[in-house]
Amino acid sequence: MRRTYLLIGGAIALVAGFLLFRPDKLFADDPVEESLTQAFVTTPTTVVESDTATPSTNDTMTPSAAPSTVTSAEPTAVGSGPLVGIDHRATGTATIYEQDGRYVLRLEDDTDIQNGPDLYVWIIEREIYEGGLPTGYIDLGKLKGNVGGQNYDLPADFDLGLHRGVLIWCLRFAVPFAFAPLS
Repeated sequence: MRRTYLLIGGAIALVAGFLLFRPDKLFADDPVEESLTQAFVTTPTTVVESDTATPSTNDTMTPSAAPSTVTSAEPTAVGSGPLVGIDHRATGTATIYEQDGRYVLRLEDDTDIQNGPDLYVWIIEREIYEGGLPTGYIDLGKLKGNVGGQNYDLPADFDLGLHRGVLIWCLRFAVPFAFAPLS
């Protein structure tokens, strides 16, 4: 009877350990395919006018134009750097784009970072990662996927003169996965 309890307890511990550490994430890719155009698309607006010159039987408003997006200029790259793995495999390019005063971090289509559990994208205040948990970073949220192009909106307090690096950080184990200087 005691052996049965030990086996059940061991099985529960094994499943709990697997769910906590997710070693399968190290071997499976999570691809993403966002384009730079998607990062700067604004919500379409429809222009609606009332036709008051000619009476209508249902007197409803009709759209006079198809939905459109309006932007004043193309996105401009204002900082970029290669992704380098830190004790993990990583390649690709991180680029900051600006359009109409709005900034977006883009991990370009060539992004390929070794997957892991609980990976986050941080913008840090250094152009060189010196190890350890950085201070003064902007958390952009979970990494959307470890392979492919993806976009992250930067908040209003982002300052290109101050925030000079992109760090992919494993929150669960408090270890860095990849870094890109922004120059």
